[in-house]
Amino acid sequence: MARTLSPLELDILRKLVNGEAVSVSSELRLRMEMAGVLRDGARGIAVTEAGKRLAQQSVAANRGRRLAFQRRQIS
Repeated sequence: MARTLSPLELDILRKLVNGEAVSVSSELRLRMEMAGVLRDGARGIAVTEAGKRLAQQSVAANRGRRLAFQRRQIS
């Protein structure tokens, strides 16, 4: 069963792959471990090969954000 990760989880995964320090809750750690993108062991968190591939995918597909307080023009 393939699990999908939220944009926040993908962002955290990218930061882990790049070696940045991030705070990961135990619930999120377990969710990402069940998705197969990281392993949590005695030495800490380790990103799996599947997690590295997922982190390297295109960022543009997950970064669609609206700017606050902007309206659509009605023509």
